[in-house]
Amino acid sequence: MYKYIFIDLDGTLLNDKKEISEENIKWLNRAYKEKGITSIITTGRLLGYVEKLYSRYNCSFGDIIIASNGAIIKNIKTQEYINKDVLTNEEMKYLRSIYLEENLEYIMIYTEKEIFREGEDKTSLETDKIYVENIEEFLNSNPETLSTICIISGQEKELNKAIKRIESYQSIDNSPISEYIQKVNNFEIRAKYIDVMKKGVNKKNAVKKVMDTLGINHDEIIVIGDGGNDLPMFEYAKLRIAMRNGSDALKQKADYITDTNNNDGVAKAIKKLIFNE
Repeated sequence: MYKYIFIDLDGTLLNDKKEISEENIKWLNRAYKEKGITSIITTGRLLGYVEKLYSRYNCSFGDIIIASNGAIIKNIKTQEYINKDVLTNEEMKYLRSIYLEENLEYIMIYTEKEIFREGEDKTSLETDKIYVENIEEFLNSNPETLSTICIISGQEKELNKAIKRIESYQSIDNSPISEYIQKVNNFEIRAKYIDVMKKGVNKKNAVKKVMDTLGINHDEIIVIGDGGNDLPMFEYAKLRIAMRNGSDALKQKADYITDTNNNDGVAKAIKKLIFNE
């Protein structure tokens, strides 16, 4: 019997307007109230972003949040950390050198609550990021700022060059190239990017740590995702659900492919697979 759904945000639970639809909320709530299945947000987003979603939507999310691809795992009810891995300033110096030398578009760091960005981002309509002239100097001047994840954006060719250089650095890992999509009014923005974290930080290891904390096994969990950073957590789940808008690599690993994030794919998967409706 399933007990937990580990669910991604962007491209999965969130539509391209970055909203959770009423249908998705309805079926997540039904899964919790009628089947006892708790949803655990498992995202590359920072912790503060997820906490805002919790306060914005009346949805039965669990107390544990997996943020920054697992760099931060926190029980927001008890305020206890299950995991906290941060990038060092030396690692950030190396990543910034790649950003500059490979002519990439921008580099960002996530802390628990804020996003800091260096470089012009012509693709984003979001205003929640703090611009800095030099991320390396900023971190050296603000030692209390802890980088949980680094995001580098650019063209696919340049990102592939960056990945080769990151792979040669022993203490960090990167996700496959993903694509960010957001629709606001008549505008659509797209950006290709990679996530860079401490070695061993990924959704697979994050899910495993939560499973160990909760005392559950893979037969009791469902995972739902769309992108490259969701691939690792597909290894642990009994039921693996990919979004129709997801990457081909993820869909090849899925047990079931649901509708897109803009067509209530999460709700439709829960309705069919959990309620047989």
